[in-house]
Amino acid sequence: MYNATISELKKGTLNSYKGNWGGVIKANIIPIITSVMTGFSISSAILVAIFHTKAITHAASNPIDAMSPQFTSGTQAAGNFLWTAIVVFIAVGIQYGILDLLKRKNQPIGFRTAFQAFTKKYFVSTLAIYILQFIFFIGWGILSIPTLGILYLAKTLAYSQSYLIYKDASDLGVAEKYEYVNFITFSRQLMDGNKWRFFLVQLSTFGWWLLGAVTFGIAFIWVTPYQTGVFTNFYKDLAEKQGAKKVPEVFGTITE
Repeated sequence: MYNATISELKKGTLNSYKGNWGGVIKANIIPIITSVMTGFSISSAILVAIFHTKAITHAASNPIDAMSPQFTSGTQAAGNFLWTAIVVFIAVGIQYGILDLLKRKNQPIGFRTAFQAFTKKYFVSTLAIYILQFIFFIGWGILSIPTLGILYLAKTLAYSQSYLIYKDASDLGVAEKYEYVNFITFSRQLMDGNKWRFFLVQLSTFGWWLLGAVTFGIAFIWVTPYQTGVFTNFYKDLAEKQGAKKVPEVFGTITE
């Protein structure tokens, strides 16, 4: 059974979104707002760069200032950790909702979907996996310095499906059999031989992201849900095609 092509993943996502765009946009409203703000800033910066060269001249004449690292206090670091955790929780909730939609087209989806990772059902698992990944990424970040970050990128791709595997395991009633760290291992197993393919899937949507960035963020209203859907559809397809073989602990329980 062959894996879906990038084109097939995109078409499948759009097909599932038919008649559901309103709910999908509502579910993604927070990342959409963030992306719109980013896109507006980028477009504004481009205009400023075109008509005003003072900032560019300053950066060129002060390369050390432009490239120097910004050190934060302990309070700021804790704040950044908390903010990132909130962003992850919202992203996980959205992916969970979209995964359900991809599996069952008529599955309800809306604004509340983004907050399901904060519910009793998923809060502990999401927090545990987030903390474990955070610790692992610190170590891999240090070890990847000689590889110019390539090792870190590889591990990011390898661990990228941890939350979605947990959701499927929870839906199948087998999640409680395993420690939370096991789901990171399951993700690594599932992504073995598929990291480059997932990287290409992500890269294939960069043009749409760029469109959002140069349209003062307006295009992100559609681009953000589209990207999330394509990335989630990659997982769905991979789990269906290779899950039973690579992660039998979870997907081997599915019977035809």
